[in-house]
Amino acid sequence: MFDSQKLCQEYPDLSSIINFCQYTVTELALIFVGTIFWVIVYFIIIRDGFKNKFVEMPVPAAASNLAWEFTWAFLVTTDLGVLFVWGLRIWFFMDLLIFYQVLKYGHKQLSTPMIIKYFKPIEIASVVLWTIGFYLFIVEGYDTSMGATSAYIITVIMASLYAIFYLSSNFRNYYSFTAAWCKMVGNALMSIYVFMHYPEMYFLQLLTVVVFILNVLYVAAFKLKKGTA
Repeated sequence: MFDSQKLCQEYPDLSSIINFCQYTVTELALIFVGTIFWVIVYFIIIRDGFKNKFVEMPVPAAASNLAWEFTWAFLVTTDLGVLFVWGLRIWFFMDLLIFYQVLKYGHKQLSTPMIIKYFKPIEIASVVLWTIGFYLFIVEGYDTSMGATSAYIITVIMASLYAIFYLSSNFRNYYSFTAAWCKMVGNALMSIYVFMHYPEMYFLQLLTVVVFILNVLYVAAFKLKKGTA
């Protein structure tokens, strides 16, 4: 229905806002809708975090997540267009609020006294180190032009930790099933985009498959725990 190359040629100024020149309309739609599902996840985490005084995002994943968003919001620029640049910046500030909750309530996810004692400086130091790592990863040419590889590396970490932390948590009632579904759908849409836009990047494709499997297992864990409750 929409020819991205035609849009690129006829509306060059628009393409600086949304990059129709390098991405198809379908690809951009998958990224946009996938991002919307993740915004819903963030909203639920923030809302429930203040309500329950417990944050469900795994503590280690929160550090890498904030670092990735800071890097792509302010240190490097995605080629998706200005709309997505500002979307990443808004997303960063949502994640900053989640990170505040992690510092305030994240110790409830932990059980080792020594780690709990030094939890906050460890978490802040992790953000700094992840940020440096992401920046070097990008400028040395290992990432895609919109950050897909680095994003999926930390998404594998997050998806793994979600399942582990949920199953071992004493606060399982505070985890959101809706957020789990939205996370799975959002990642799935992004993964379809990866297969469309990067047909020969097999490592990246493998990461998307691993994330999907982990997300399905996490959603299934809700059902299993509900059945045994």
